[in-house]
Amino acid sequence: MSWKQIEKPVKFALKLGITLLALFYVFRNLDTKVLLTTIKEANLMWLLAAFFVFFISKYVEAIRLNLFFKAKKLLLSQGLNFRLYLLGMFYNLFFPGGIGGDSYKAYWLTRNYSIDLKSVISSLIFNRVNGLLALCTLIVLSVQVISIEQPYVSWLVAGIPLAYIAYSEVIKRVFADYEQSVLMTSVISLFLQLMQLLTIHLILIGLGVIGGYEDYWFIYLISGIAFIIPVTVGGIGSREVVFFYGSQLLQIDLSVAITLSLILYCMRAMVSLFGAYYVLAPQKLKPNS
Repeated sequence: MSWKQIEKPVKFALKLGITLLALFYVFRNLDTKVLLTTIKEANLMWLLAAFFVFFISKYVEAIRLNLFFKAKKLLLSQGLNFRLYLLGMFYNLFFPGGIGGDSYKAYWLTRNYSIDLKSVISSLIFNRVNGLLALCTLIVLSVQVISIEQPYVSWLVAGIPLAYIAYSEVIKRVFADYEQSVLMTSVISLFLQLMQLLTIHLILIGLGVIGGYEDYWFIYLISGIAFIIPVTVGGIGSREVVFFYGSQLLQIDLSVAITLSLILYCMRAMVSLFGAYYVLAPQKLKPNS
């Protein structure tokens, strides 16, 4: 039996093992009674408002990706693009050991449109890089308001424009097709991260948190880095570990932090389930629809 035949099952088994270990470690050090009480006492209206903002953020995220596609002369209607985006989310969350969402989108687009695989992959990669740059920007800005004083944070803030200048120069010199979309996609990415912060802020209000939101914002943003590293199944476990250690360093309640993480995962799963419809009804994914 060759490595190619067992590569995916082995990788999935490793991810599953890491996920279970991470969850076991966190919940072993957590008072589950307090956690359940926190969940039971949550205000549903605030959580519904958070879910609405989260869903809209996914739509805006799909718009950003479509701008990268358009830069490569791949013209998709926003409706079709969003349907593909939801389907990709479904594959990423529910089939993490098999075909990924980006892989399926690349396959579908190259099959149905006259575009090469390299162009699709580069669009998908830059969509993620652009989002990561915005995430790091907000992390640096949020360091200024957390409960632990950071004496050298001004140097990090000064580096933000330099990072964007470097990013723009790389695009201009090496990936000129994306040059016209740099400004718009960067603005959208920053707006998206603010929408994500609004989502968790609404959840925190729903969980009865009063004040001290800045530390939760910061830990959530840091956990976003852990979430995008593909070492756990569907990202679950990675955020929880970050929240666990964050609760030891900053003024946040561990039960609230873990509840926040679990609610976010459930919201992502609920949005991803919309993509299941297009697995069952692939005819709804028609080119130029």
